[in-house]
Amino acid sequence: MRREYPEFPIVGVGGVVLRDNMILLVKRRNPPGKGLWAIPGGILRLGETLMEAVKREVREECGIRVEPISLMKVFDVIERDEKGKIRFHYVIVDYLCKVDGEEDIRPGDDVEEVKWVLLDEALNLSLTEGTRSLIEDLRRRLLVVRNSDIEKVLFGAPRGHKHLRGLIFLRNGIVLVFQQATLENIARGVISLITHPKRKALSLRSVRLEDRKEGYAEYQLIEEDVAEEDIIKEITLLLSDK
Repeated sequence: MRREYPEFPIVGVGGVVLRDNMILLVKRRNPPGKGLWAIPGGILRLGETLMEAVKREVREECGIRVEPISLMKVFDVIERDEKGKIRFHYVIVDYLCKVDGEEDIRPGDDVEEVKWVLLDEALNLSLTEGTRSLIEDLRRRLLVVRNSDIEKVLFGAPRGHKHLRGLIFLRNGIVLVFQQATLENIARGVISLITHPKRKALSLRSVRLEDRKEGYAEYQLIEEDVAEEDIIKEITLLLSDK
């Protein structure tokens, strides 16, 4: 398959590998993005699934084994030459991954360097456009709130409303607003874990209720049938060193 000046878009994959509030990055040896830092990844091979490709590419470029957890992002990389002709066109599929094992990272043939970088420091590097956008998304999506981050919390029903609202005022100026139904669902989940001696984790997902009782919110947080160990792995991956 011709990568430069292709006849059709080429499917590529990327591995978003996180550990201890760090992301695994490689310095690209070849275009597009030559000399820039990016998440590890490469081209999908014929007969290969997306997840198989992610595991293979991270192994080849970084020397470690990973296990894809969930789809993170799908985007295009289109680069034109000075005449306006399309030189590269990739459709990139990025997966959030966890490290599988204790191997040390090492650069493969396709990369110049590989290293773990703190998320807060990664944006100071010369990154590919896609990786910069991804890291910015990660930083926006992961908001860790401690008691020391909170200015005050208010509970009450606004005038003209019968249902409560919960407002959490953070010291950075952000205000988080929760509806009563959301607070109730979360509270039930927390109480269930605290009072049940054998339960260690649970997962709630927002579900639209077609046949709901009068006065009930249209969407409710319903417990999912997910293995506790899988939930703990995902929490650990995202909140290591937080």
